Amino acid sequence: MTRQEKRGLADMRAMKRHQRIDEILVIKDRKKKKAAPKLEPDSLVIGVTTGGCIVASLEVEDGVTRLCPTKVSVAPGDRVAIRQEKVAYVAPRRTTLSRTAPGNPHLERVIAANLDILVIVAAMTDPPFRPALVDRYLVAAVRGGIQPVLCATKVDLCRDTGPADVYRDAGIPVVHCSIHDNTGIDELRNLLAGSVAVFAGHSGVGKSSLLNAVAEEHRARTGAVSDGSGKGRHTTTSARLHHLPNGAKIIDTPGIREFGLGPVTAGELSGAFPEIAACQCRFRDCRHQTEPGCGVLAGVEAGEIAKLRYDSYRRLAAEL
Repeated sequence: MTRQEKRGLADMRAMKRHQRIDEILVIKDRKKKKAAPKLEPDSLVIGVTTGGCIVASLEVEDGVTRLCPTKVSVAPGDRVAIRQEKVAYVAPRRTTLSRTAPGNPHLERVIAANLDILVIVAAMTDPPFRPALVDRYLVAAVRGGIQPVLCATKVDLCRDTGPADVYRDAGIPVVHCSIHDNTGIDELRNLLAGSVAVFAGHSGVGKSSLLNAVAEEHRARTGAVSDGSGKGRHTTTSARLHHLPNGAKIIDTPGIREFGLGPVTAGELSGAFPEIAACQCRFRDCRHQTEPGCGVLAGVEAGEIAKLRYDSYRRLAAEL
């Protein structure tokens, strides 16, 4: 055998070795894929604690709950897969309610996930109605893809619901409620039937009391507004999901005094203020402040746009 023939034979043997190695790697890769099937969610997160979360089976409504450790961030409403009593997978979220962390506008915190409705709970008095906070929640609803509903509570203490009713004029559903005479409770209960909703709002507005009334049983701890300050007192310390007999899942959240949004986009602002977005303004880049012929300013002047809403719009527009 010549030197050239020997070299050709060696090349053929080397090629066969490489082919065999490739075949082995392909077989191993196939086995690895078979050994790690795609995870599917089997549990629902109903509460979050330090280093873990409280979950319940997706198949059993209001069934047995258990505490599972997790190294990934989860929120009430998340659908997860549990393996060896740990969170192994979090399904993609279809909607979220989130806010920026206090003191850090660059850090987003998800409050609740996979929601249909955001119930913005705002008292007409004790504590006073805060339209600026309501409007921030509306921006968050637009951002997260959630249908907002404004629930005006304590209407038995303040019959003037005008500040809340301007939102109905803007196309946002408004429900007047009082737990003392059951005003609006049936209406809200029927509105939430079969949906996943979150109750959110300022401290002391009556979110937990409202949940108990809608559920027709005691579900959440309640408390009175602090004397003197009018700022409210926290009674819910962490977000928690509750199952209702009418098929609704309601997440009760702790009261807040500020709601950070981070940078607001023009689309989010338009979605939260549909009555302003609908105004015919001849200036495409108009800031709706002092421009002559501005359609928004004309709407405010004519009473077609509530002054409270316009002032809130201006404050949020400054964050664009």
